[in-house]
Amino acid sequence: MNWFILALLAGLFFAGARVLSRAFLRTQGNALAFTAIHDFVAGLVLLPFLFWHLKWPEHSITWVYFAGIVITAFLADWLSFVALKKIDVSLYQIINQVRHIFILIGGLLFFSEKITSIKIFAVVLISLGVIVAIFEKHKITKNGIFITVLSTLFAVGGFLFVKATVVDFSETAAASLELLAIGLLSFSLLGFNPRTIMRELSMQKWGLIISGVLFGGFEVSLFYALKVGEASRVIPVTQSALVFTLIGGIFLLGERTNIVTKIVGTVIIASGILLLYIF
Repeated sequence: MNWFILALLAGLFFAGARVLSRAFLRTQGNALAFTAIHDFVAGLVLLPFLFWHLKWPEHSITWVYFAGIVITAFLADWLSFVALKKIDVSLYQIINQVRHIFILIGGLLFFSEKITSIKIFAVVLISLGVIVAIFEKHKITKNGIFITVLSTLFAVGGFLFVKATVVDFSETAAASLELLAIGLLSFSLLGFNPRTIMRELSMQKWGLIISGVLFGGFEVSLFYALKVGEASRVIPVTQSALVFTLIGGIFLLGERTNIVTKIVGTVIIASGILLLYIF
C-alpha cells in the first residue's frame, strides 16, 4: 500500500472518529469518561505495533518530554470532546486549522525553524478561511469556539513534545503508551470509579468503542504513511480529514447551518494548507 492511500486513510479515520464523537456527545455523555475510554481503546489498537522498530529512550530527559505529551494531549483530547458537545463537528474541524499558525510560531520559538513569506501568506489564508467559516449574520459565533482553540493550542504543545521525544523513542511505542496513559489519567480524575465508565459505555454503546478504534487506525495509518512517504507530501493528504469531516457533518449529522460559509472557508483553508506544505 503506497503512502498516498495510507495518508488518505488516516484522514478518513480521523474524520470518522470525530464525526462519531460528535454524534454521541451532542445529546449526552461525560466528556472526561469519553476521553478515558476513547483514548485507552485507541492505545490498545496501537499496542500490537509497540515493537515495530522499537527503540526505548536512552536519555532520561526523553521521559520528561513524554510526560509533556501525555499531559498536553490529554488536555487537547478532553477539551475536544467538551467542544464537540457544544458545536458542529464541521465547525470544530475548521476552527482546529488554526493549529497551523501555532505550529509555525512554536517551530520558530523552540526549534528555530525558518519562517518564509510563503508560510506567512499561507497562515493568513488559513486564518481568513476560519473567519469566513465561523461568520454568521455579521456576528462571530462564540459557542464552543474558545474551547476548540484552547484544545488546539494544547494539541500543538503535544506536537512540539512529540518532535522532541521521537528522536530518542520509537513513534509507535510512544503513541501507544501515550494513549494508554491518557486513558488511565482520565480514569484517575474520575476517581477510579468504574461505574462512571460503565455508565458512559451504556449510553454511548458501541459508538464510543468504534470511535476509539478509528482513532487508533488513524495513528497506525499516519505512522506507516510517514514511514514510506515524505512528510511534506503525507501531511497535506491527511488534511483531507477537513473535507471528510465537513461531508460527514452535513450528510450524516444534518449539520447544514451556515453551510455556504463553511464550504467557502474550507476551500480557502485548503488553499493555505497546500501553500504551507507543498511550496
